[in-house]
Amino acid sequence: MSTFAVDPIFTQLQVIAFAGLLVFGLIAQVAFSPRRRELMGVAKFALATAVVSTPGIAGVTLVRGAYRAGYLEEGRGFLEANLRSIVWMGGFIFLSQLAVRFLPPMSWLSRDLANAGRAVWGARPNRWMGRA
Repeated sequence: MSTFAVDPIFTQLQVIAFAGLLVFGLIAQVAFSPRRRELMGVAKFALATAVVSTPGIAGVTLVRGAYRAGYLEEGRGFLEANLRSIVWMGGFIFLSQLAVRFLPPMSWLSRDLANAGRAVWGARPNRWMGRA
């Protein structure tokens, strides 16, 4: 029986993919969320969006990619490497989202972003009904 842990292999392509996806998502959020951007301010909104979206993007691109490459380098099969790397990715995303939600100053930013989203969605039905 072999061990579950393996040394992850980080590549430059993983870092480029992580940065590209994070920047693309950040630009899309800033461009298409004018009311939240207006409530929070552009800089705070961009920072909060980056903090909230980083765990998922980093888990998929950096952690899963590095462990998948490590398992493939160790000689595991394609399917086994992918399935084992999903466990590492899931654990990383779970723990890092807990950190973002409950550890200051990240928790302050994620709370402010959630409050801005609630305010926008709370006002939306009034606008739709012509009461705003």
